[in-house]
Amino acid sequence: MVGLSLAALFGVVSWLISVVPWTVLAVLAYLANVSVGTASARGRRVGRAWHSRLFIVTCVLTAFAAVFSFPGDWGRGLWLLVALVPLALLPHFGTGAARRPRRHALLALTAAPCYLAALILWAADLG
Repeated sequence: MVGLSLAALFGVVSWLISVVPWTVLAVLAYLANVSVGTASARGRRVGRAWHSRLFIVTCVLTAFAAVFSFPGDWGRGLWLLVALVPLALLPHFGTGAARRPRRHALLALTAAPCYLAALILWAADLG
């Protein structure tokens, strides 16, 4: 189990926010959350609190990325808002990951295409 405090986690996130764009941060947080969930499902000892904290960071970064993309890029903002829907449903319908890991994983992975679309739109704006 990783011994990272909540203050240290938010310190890392605040540094990343100053360096990396919001959309990329949201995608990275989602990928980290999926990685922690996958490691936990495969029998690694990952604390539930660690996964919960990372889930909260993912939701917050996704919401910020959506809000800050609206004035300039409506498409990216809408895709990120759509990604928030399965994340919002996850605590209600995806609970009991130990009893029903497949349902939890499938619900969590329904946000992946939305994050991919937002990342593609972000990358298209660079060129």
